[in-house]
Amino acid sequence: MQNKSRKFLMMYRRTRRRKISVCSCHLTLLSTLLWFLSCFVQRIHAGAAASSNDHENKDEGFARLVRWMRQHGGQVDPRIDVGIRDGIRGIVATADMDVGTQLLFCPWELIIGSRDIDHQMQGEVDMCQVVQDMADAMRRGTDSLWHPYLDHIELPRLPAMWDQAAIDELQSMPPSQDVTRHIRWFEQSCDGNLDEAGMKALVAFISRANEVGMTPIYDLLNHHNGRRNAKLQIVEDGVRLVVVCAGPVHKNDQLYLSYGIKTASTMFRDYGFVEDWPTAWNFRSKTSGDNFAFVLFPDGAAAINPTGDLLKSLWQSDMSLLEYQALAETHMRSLALADLERFVVCARDRLDEFPTTLQEDEVKLEENQIALSLLSDQSRSENDVTNRSSMEDAGSAIRYRSDFKRALNSAMMCADAMGQSLRERISRQDL
Repeated sequence: MQNKSRKFLMMYRRTRRRKISVCSCHLTLLSTLLWFLSCFVQRIHAGAAASSNDHENKDEGFARLVRWMRQHGGQVDPRIDVGIRDGIRGIVATADMDVGTQLLFCPWELIIGSRDIDHQMQGEVDMCQVVQDMADAMRRGTDSLWHPYLDHIELPRLPAMWDQAAIDELQSMPPSQDVTRHIRWFEQSCDGNLDEAGMKALVAFISRANEVGMTPIYDLLNHHNGRRNAKLQIVEDGVRLVVVCAGPVHKNDQLYLSYGIKTASTMFRDYGFVEDWPTAWNFRSKTSGDNFAFVLFPDGAAAINPTGDLLKSLWQSDMSLLEYQALAETHMRSLALADLERFVVCARDRLDEFPTTLQEDEVKLEENQIALSLLSDQSRSENDVTNRSSMEDAGSAIRYRSDFKRALNSAMMCADAMGQSLRERISRQDL
């Protein structure tokens, strides 16, 4: 089976590479069949996993977590539940809810971190203690007060957990030089034990903690700065999660928090994903030495060299997507022609610096997915699990660098179009 799989994959690679071009999407009959076969296998496994996870989350894990919360004085609105959207677990509304609705109340007793309103988590010492307390609770298992909570946590595969081969797939992009930042912090500042429980606790803290520490159920909400509709409030007896948005939350809407204003590289390093929109990217030009930043929205709208006031407006306002895009366009029209032209030149140079093109990345990602689908038919030995994790991490790195290349190309096109419009306006004025 393995030999046949390798032969199919080698034939696919040879065929696909002969066909690659910017506008070409033709595949040979063999590669087409193989691609559909891999998709079919992935759908079977994904469907089974989603069905299994959905059952666990709704019927056992989340329901048990809600019962535990209520038994210890917490409150959970019965109109929220765990749901799966595009393969990602989050909290969704099962009925309409008005602005100001309390979704969750969590007493201080159940928070790992702040003890009460007068003793809040502050500084490195407190943060180290949260990680260590969580690791100790994980080691105690069912004997721990927090077992129903910690047992329900699903952790992302952060770059800090990758092997060097996966990190190399970032092609020296941020955060490739900084993936172990939090591990170094924990080892140097906390003097902690990074055994299996310690590593899980550290990753959980990095990806799920808020200003008061680890808050059960609250940390199941996903991040989206453009669609934020819930917010944490600190009160005398604990913390509340309430609906905050321009209008009511409707049935089947997902509930979102904001993790704050962070660049895409920081989001990817600390949370394992790049947010949908608005997405803040940055890069350094080797040619000029300049640092550039840009914020990207759907449909190619971009704001390059955003000001601090613009960023505050983007992340602290309840606006529609059209309003966000209009704000970005107003900013772009305020830029000087020289700034637009310099961005276009440096963006094009940055894309040329990559060892692979976006089209080559897409081919490599296809190969990665095919290899994963073939691996899924093999035994579940420890070596196979390690190989699968390594391949999945490599795929995440390829997707991340591809996302950046697409984003930079979109921002470059937006700046070029705005520059062309400005040149035409200047030309008319000269006449």
